[in-house]
Formats: sequence, structure tokens, C-alpha cells
Amino acid sequence: MKARFLFICVVVLLAFFSVQSTHATVIFSVSGTSAKDVDVTFEARLTISGDDLTVILTNDSPVDSLSPADVLGSFYFDILNSVGVRPTLTYFSATGDTYKGVKNGADALIKAGADLRAVVANDDSWQFKNFDATFNPFLGFGIGTVGNSNLSPNGFNGNVVDGVNFAIYKGEITTQPLVNPDCLVKDTATFIFTGLTGFTERDIVNRFTFGLGTAPDSLLVPELATICLLGLGGLAMLRRRKSA
Repeated sequence: MKARFLFICVVVLLAFFSVQSTHATVIFSVSGTSAKDVDVTFEARLTISGDDLTVILTNDSPVDSLSPADVLGSFYFDILNSVGVRPTLTYFSATGDTYKGVKNGADALIKAGADLRAVVANDDSWQFKNFDATFNPFLGFGIGTVGNSNLSPNGFNGNVVDGVNFAIYKGEITTQPLVNPDCLVKDTATFIFTGLTGFTERDIVNRFTFGLGTAPDSLLVPELATICLLGLGGLAMLRRRKSA
């Protein structure tokens, strides 16, 4: 069974979802096809430990990224306790290995463990914002390196981030569209927030949105009525898969 997704840029992604919880880690994953018909798989691991929330985003696609349409550029999530209160998150750090694509050779490492946190204009890396969960995509928090401006008021609006730079790609770059960016993040990026005292993984809302592409209009929004999740016993209309 395939789940349908609606992109603001009118891209359709066919995907299977899985959500896994192990101790204090919740894993969100999505597999499908990008706007350029390239197979993609994205994963987010959210871990709460004491006052800290760690979010690890991974582009785990089965093939190398071929175009800006295949890279991971934003992630929306939510944390809400039983009385409807969200934590006050402080953006503590963001790190990842940055590379410059080389079409006919090994990609050039720019910096291992680079600081990806965007806080002022022209940082062009990953911005964190609190969002109004009463508007699309109906989630309270997001991190991204693309504007998603058509999702206003829940976009990043290009005021700090800027296009495909610092998006997360998979494998080796072999195509000119991914050589052009100044830098991209290879495979994975890690984000740490503080302000989680009193919250646990049970408060992580079982809804999420990944965004991909190069422009502010490239957010993918799941149509909640058609989401299929991969449960332990097979496909089911569930939101969480617990490990044995």
C-alpha cells in the first residue's frame, strides 16, 4: 500500500512510513520517490535525555543524490505533554560534515563537524523556529535550510536560510546540479536543544514532516488520512512501532 504526499511545489512522493520507539529514542522514517524519480529514504531520531533533546537527521537513500530535489532540507516535529504544554526549546548546537561536490572525483571535505546553526541573516545553514500548530503542517517546531515560504506563517521565509546550501545529501556527487552549491552536508546532521526537563519520549507527537528540494516551495506535507505505517505485524494505520 502506498501513501500519498502533497508538496507545495506540486511534487508527489509515494512512501511507506515507520515510527519506532526504543527507550528514550523515537525514530521517524520515510521512503519514497523524489520529484526527479529518484528513490529516497529519510530518517529522524529524536532522543530526550534530562534537559536535552537530540535530533539526528539522516539521508539514508538507497542511491546517491542526483539533484537538489533528492536532498533533505527541512524537518518539522512536535512535543506536547498530556496537559497540552510544549517545551520552550533553546537551539544549542547543530553539526555535520560539509562537502563541496566534485563531479568526476571524490567530494572535497570542507569541514568535519561544521557548525550548521543559522542564527543571523546570511548564515544560510539550518534555522530553528517555533511554529503555530494551528496552521499547516500543524506541528510546533521545525529546523530547515530552505525557506518553505509558501507555508507561511510556518515557513523559514529565507531570512536566514538560503536554498540548497547545507542540505543533506547521500553518497557521492556526480551531477552538475549538486556541484553548484557552495557546500552540502553529507549523510547526517545532529541538532541539540535544551529545555526538555519534565518531558519524555512519550510526549513526542507521532506526526512529522520532511522537506526536500532547493526553493522555499519544496516542503512535503503528508496527507494524514492516507498515511500507512509499517507495524511489527505488517502494514497498519498506526503511528508508532515499538521495538521488541
